[in-house]
Amino acid sequence: MGKVKKFAIVYDRPVYSSGEWVTGRIVVELTDQIEVTALKMHAKGQEYVRWTERHGSSKHRHTRVYTQKLRYFKHKYWIIGSESEEVTVLQSGRHEYPFSLVLPHVPPLPSSFKDHYGNVSYWMTAKLHRPWKLRAKVKEEFTVFNQIDINSPGLLEPLMATDEKTICCWCCASGPIILNAKIERKGYIVGESIQIVAEIENHSSRTVVPKAAIYKTTVYHAKSKSKTCSESIAEVKGDSILAGQKESRNVMVLKIPQVPPTLMNCTIIQMGYSLKVGVSIPGAMNLTVNLPIVIGTIPLHSFGGPVSDFNTPHLMDYSNVNPALPDGPPVEPGFQVSNRNFGYYT
Repeated sequence: MGKVKKFAIVYDRPVYSSGEWVTGRIVVELTDQIEVTALKMHAKGQEYVRWTERHGSSKHRHTRVYTQKLRYFKHKYWIIGSESEEVTVLQSGRHEYPFSLVLPHVPPLPSSFKDHYGNVSYWMTAKLHRPWKLRAKVKEEFTVFNQIDINSPGLLEPLMATDEKTICCWCCASGPIILNAKIERKGYIVGESIQIVAEIENHSSRTVVPKAAIYKTTVYHAKSKSKTCSESIAEVKGDSILAGQKESRNVMVLKIPQVPPTLMNCTIIQMGYSLKVGVSIPGAMNLTVNLPIVIGTIPLHSFGGPVSDFNTPHLMDYSNVNPALPDGPPVEPGFQVSNRNFGYYT
């Protein structure tokens, strides 16, 4: 960049939550003095989905793109200059311009998320404009992470599901297979084990096997189409149940692997988890029930006791997330500055 040796955005912390102050500084290092018409900052947050599908056949076959974007916020601030394009001279050396951005508090921002078909992203862009020169531009993402407390009343309730299936073979039908599945609560964190109680009545003439699996399901929404991706992230099998065994109680234990927490407050991307408990039946469709679960971040704690610390090792270290918002009255989202052309030079 010629006389511009360094142009960077440096955050004070890598991770933030809704309503918090994103703070840092823009660093400009110069080998010689330069003329500047503007130094601008932009802050954006959005969710975005995109995928393609093939339609038609033979020569009429074509590819259609499905895409959708939802913006949470967009803020701009002039650090140096204005619309009038007055020239400011910056001397050689290192210049630092602190910034403070208040994130929206209500509604809560969804946590950062990224996969093949969509993302939830937050970033800042700085642009340095000089007369008769190509502008210098730098973009730096920051992470938004919102805690999910599994001690919330709705996540402490036990879950249960029941279903039955009768196996037909030509003109004959055997007795039904009845499945009753239970788990102690809806909310868990990574590393915890789910204890699954499967009560099965096998009135059929076949030996069946209980099983359970945790599924991660992501649904992407475009204006006229939705796309669903589902994958098993953990599985377990129970003990076989003989033909005609009227009562059987299987307890299966399934440990939650290192996965992202459930994605909350997201509109065009829904990512969540479910526990599927089933009975594998030879020569027939399996009998399955579905129990929706939430993978959170704050672990279970005893009533009146301290909340346990958390530090999820998946993707990033969340230990820098502030547990509370800044004191004082709510502040309007956007850049918060006391004067123009702030910063210092060394």
